[in-house]
Amino acid sequence: MKVTIGGNYIHKQNISNSKSIMKSTITMTAWKFDEQMIMFPLVLLVIVCSHPTVNGFEVFLINNLGGNTNLAVHCFSPQVKNLGSLVILPGDDFHWEFGINIGTTAEYECDMGYGNKQKRFQVFAERRDALRCGNQKCYWRVDRDGLYLYIKEVDDYQKQFSW
Repeated sequence: MKVTIGGNYIHKQNISNSKSIMKSTITMTAWKFDEQMIMFPLVLLVIVCSHPTVNGFEVFLINNLGGNTNLAVHCFSPQVKNLGSLVILPGDDFHWEFGINIGTTAEYECDMGYGNKQKRFQVFAERRDALRCGNQKCYWRVDRDGLYLYIKEVDDYQKQFSW
């Protein structure tokens, strides 16, 4: 029997009779099948690890306070990063995108204020908002009486937080 290692499989060849050749072909096919069964999860693992984010989300804060009222905002993620402080002009919005890393959860909070009102709001919590926000976009409308989230299921804004 002659054994040759080449390519991605071991090829066995028995020159003396055809039954052995048939058997070696089956062995070779089984080896290739096993290799594919091993390679598929490895390739999948490499793909997943090279793209550590599973879902991308976008959060919008819309200043709906009316009049000439500016909205002061400072947003951050306890786990990831500080988005900084800014002022959202009347009718304007501020938004950001982020991915959720495998094995972690994402949360974002914003300190917001206008006039004599100031409060911290949790504007994204993966467990709470991942399904509520349509198309992975969370739209928060900031009104004088609180924050309203657009809920895709009901196709309308619903009040979530009061000042």
